[in-house]
Amino acid sequence: MKTGANTFSKQERLCGQKLIDRLFTEGNRQISAFPIRLVWLLSDYSEFEGVRILISAPKRNFHHAVDRNRIKRQIREFYRTSSAPLKDAVASRNKGLALAFLFNDNKLWDTEKLQSRLQAVMDRLTDAVQEDVESQSGKCQEK
Repeated sequence: MKTGANTFSKQERLCGQKLIDRLFTEGNRQISAFPIRLVWLLSDYSEFEGVRILISAPKRNFHHAVDRNRIKRQIREFYRTSSAPLKDAVASRNKGLALAFLFNDNKLWDTEKLQSRLQAVMDRLTDAVQEDVESQSGKCQEK
């Protein structure tokens, strides 16, 4: 697997129905910055490695596939170019992260405005993952 900083490989796509169901049932941790909502689930490294993402743009808001594909392309490109700190944070702690980007607006966004919102969400997610792992390691040391 190519491990460059700006990659988005097939292994990073969240495809398995069991893992997607688990993400939305157990992964109730949410981070929002309109129009993006993130749902994430941190799991053990034995289940899956690295970061896996799912991107959703609802058909009820965007009736044309062209519009849905544009939104997903914008989010994918942002993730590809700015996910290195998140990948490093997850990999250094031997965890797996399942992540869903949900687009919640009914109009298209300019790429620059959308990327600023995505950056805010990604920064909060990186901080939350680091805090979650540190709090879990503290609990293990107390036992």
